[in-house]
Amino acid sequence: MNWIKNMGGYIGYIIGAVIILPLILVAYNYFFINKNDANSILKPYINNSTEVILNVPYFVKSNIPNDAPVTSKTFTISMATKNMGRDGSKETTLRYRLIYDDLNNKYYQVTMFDLYNDFWKELDNNKVYGKINKEDLANPKLGTKENPILVFSVRGINNPLIEKNMNGILTNYDTTLEQYKYNIYMYYTYVMSKEEFKERFEKGK
Repeated sequence: MNWIKNMGGYIGYIIGAVIILPLILVAYNYFFINKNDANSILKPYINNSTEVILNVPYFVKSNIPNDAPVTSKTFTISMATKNMGRDGSKETTLRYRLIYDDLNNKYYQVTMFDLYNDFWKELDNNKVYGKINKEDLANPKLGTKENPILVFSVRGINNPLIEKNMNGILTNYDTTLEQYKYNIYMYYTYVMSKEEFKERFEKGK
């Protein structure tokens, strides 16, 4: 009889791990993890973008009070089952640098997701071209320190005469198209609130 009781316990554990827990996690992901339909805006967002010149100061001499060279934030983008019932979370890391344009009196935010290289070091104390959505650029509510204009792609970091590694090979830190799309997708899917997303992209539809 004991083996029957033990078997019942095993069956209950399996049902909980294989059926009930995944359903709970699906509900958790749906109701508690912010997720907007960024795929629907990705192509028009990119097509309606332009480049602006960003003069990135040496962070020690930055004209933004209490400016840090890079700020990092971590976001949970999903919960998943692992190893028969133990929970696991999948996270993404957002890193950004605020840049103040004193000529136009606007703040920009260079924003990258899960980028683990020397990009930020090379960006510092440099003149680069940032890709910006035209609607954001024209929005009078954006450009403040609290609501900076988002920059998801940067080019022009490299100086081919000096930016070489120890083997004399040029390392390209310009944002690839894949990274550009990824930055847009991750920010508008998981970082921007549902209310902001509706106001920005779905108003009037």
